[in-house]
Amino acid sequence: MTAINLKLLQTFLAAVESGSFRQAAKDSNRAPSAVSMQIRDLEEQIGLSLFIRTKQRTELTPEGQLLYESVSKSMGEIRASVDHVADLVARRKGRIRIACAPTLASTRLGGILAAFKRRYPHSHVEVIEVSPQAALALVRKQEVEFYVGPELDEPADLSFEPILEDPLYACVPPEFDRGGASLRVAELADHPLILLNRTTAARALLERLALSEGTRLAPQYEVVGSPTALSLAKAGLGICVLPRIAIVDAAPPIRVVPIASSQAHRWIGLLTAPGNVPHSYCERLKDIFRDALTASD
Repeated sequence: MTAINLKLLQTFLAAVESGSFRQAAKDSNRAPSAVSMQIRDLEEQIGLSLFIRTKQRTELTPEGQLLYESVSKSMGEIRASVDHVADLVARRKGRIRIACAPTLASTRLGGILAAFKRRYPHSHVEVIEVSPQAALALVRKQEVEFYVGPELDEPADLSFEPILEDPLYACVPPEFDRGGASLRVAELADHPLILLNRTTAARALLERLALSEGTRLAPQYEVVGSPTALSLAKAGLGICVLPRIAIVDAAPPIRVVPIASSQAHRWIGLLTAPGNVPHSYCERLKDIFRDALTASD
């Protein structure tokens, strides 16, 4: 079978959905004979009669009904794909859209975006603050240019560029401070703990460390944000464990000590979808992220 002209299929859909060749011709500002000719050309190409033609009515044959259902579905998918691409193009003309991990957003993002705005005053950046797991779908669907945050194990189909090694630290109030230069995970279990919730990469890392050491952690407080965890520690409610990048304003009497494990760290970097066509400012913003995160190492 030779390749079928897409216009023939569009005419076929128009004839079915309008209810008659005459109405399809009127809707498309063509002569009824032109529509009839295109339907005949389509029937000849596929070797099937698509319509039952009488003086009173024109209706689909069973084969025509099958073709209509298939073509209608395919055309709907094509239109949705075109609309999606058009939406991406329109969105990129006006702004850059990125996803960012909450721990990074609350501590470093402001300075990074301020530097970007000074360099490119006409730029517009939309930030979606989400957990690493939630960011995966946004990157895969290209609803964001990239994600900046901790590395994940799952995304083999995505590209992760590591930039900053980010270790875990314990923020210890005086009530629970035994003066050690570091804390083992097993020692943490002996104290009241304030941990980030299970949607965070830092919590997942800490749980893996505890499991590998045969220790079970039972936090007294679980919070969403690192500032909240640190404030509870400052109030003397327990020891909080946070990634280094999230620890700000941890002044005495709080003492910040590393977790004593060679595995107690994760990488912070940029997650992108291969084949993504970036906004004109996107690579420039990535460069500023690289510079800022490298400088904080």
